[in-house]
Amino acid sequence: MPIAVVKVGGSLFDLPDLGDRLTGLLAQLNGSRPLLISGGGRAADIVREWDRIHRLGETAAHWLAIQSLALNDRLLCELLPETRLVSSIESAQAVWSQNQIPVLSAYEYLTQSPSAGIAELPASWDVTSDSIAAWITLTWPADELILLKSVDLPEASSVQELSASGFVDPYLPELADALPGLRWCNLRSSTGSHQVATVTRGSSFQSRNATGPA
Repeated sequence: MPIAVVKVGGSLFDLPDLGDRLTGLLAQLNGSRPLLISGGGRAADIVREWDRIHRLGETAAHWLAIQSLALNDRLLCELLPETRLVSSIESAQAVWSQNQIPVLSAYEYLTQSPSAGIAELPASWDVTSDSIAAWITLTWPADELILLKSVDLPEASSVQELSASGFVDPYLPELADALPGLRWCNLRSSTGSHQVATVTRGSSFQSRNATGPA
């Protein structure tokens, strides 16, 4: 069964009905096994502020920010009773076998799992949860990455343009062409329809403006 890495953007964690919205989206992933990854949001912003004040350095700040994702992992597990926190492929498979949904600890996975020939992520603020989710998609390997955001996917935008505009992190263009599939959903949308835009592979990596259920 195909595996879909679903990255929950950090900007979404202030939605009062985030659990209901995620439940609705996950119900649309018929025929796929979802693997949830938390974004950083305010938890990672605290580390950014610490880095500014204490001059922690890129390596220390990078790993502290990744560890801060654990707070959001726990929140997802509270909001979605059918989820379980996991740290490896084996533990995720055990959760899927029980018809539940794994929430992957990015820190545990990044520090314990082999890179499967994929270059290690640099320790930099250019690498945030977008690139972490992409790296996990490649090393797992999974069949697609779905980015849950607070905005619609801009029309006819390349990943490079999305990065330059701050919609995704600066390092994601380095990984984008290798992804087997990339989709985008504005989970904050007031329409409640959870429309998902498909982004094509290739050197241009342009949006096809194709929308529909996940």
